[in-house]
Amino acid sequence: MRANWGLLLVFCFACDRDFFPKDLYDYQVERLLSGGDTKVWNQIIASENCQDSVKLVFSLLSGSPNDSVSVSRLLSNAACDGFDTTRLGNADASSFEDALTFTDSLNFSTGDFWIIQSITSTELSIIQSGQSVFFN
Repeated sequence: MRANWGLLLVFCFACDRDFFPKDLYDYQVERLLSGGDTKVWNQIIASENCQDSVKLVFSLLSGSPNDSVSVSRLLSNAACDGFDTTRLGNADASSFEDALTFTDSLNFSTGDFWIIQSITSTELSIIQSGQSVFFN
């Protein structure tokens, strides 16, 4: 009976969406962010105003010695008929040097970084300025 409870706990924790997927490599995180090429993530907001919407665009940059992603932010313009684009720079997923296992952040070439709280192929949660920001 105890083994069944232990197995149940393992499944509960494995399916908990608050935990970051374990044992991802840095390049896997970069591919999840970019969808393997270019991917647009839409911020989840509770507003009807189009000017509140934020989109992040991640484009995979393949090259040596490591892959990285180019990151841009799209904000709706005042007329809500287009976007103003800000290029945030190139970024690498952080990793332990010897294992290449992803640690927790996206490091920009400018010295800035974002903490990645969780990532799947359909959901992204990052910490910016101490706040959790959710994208899909």
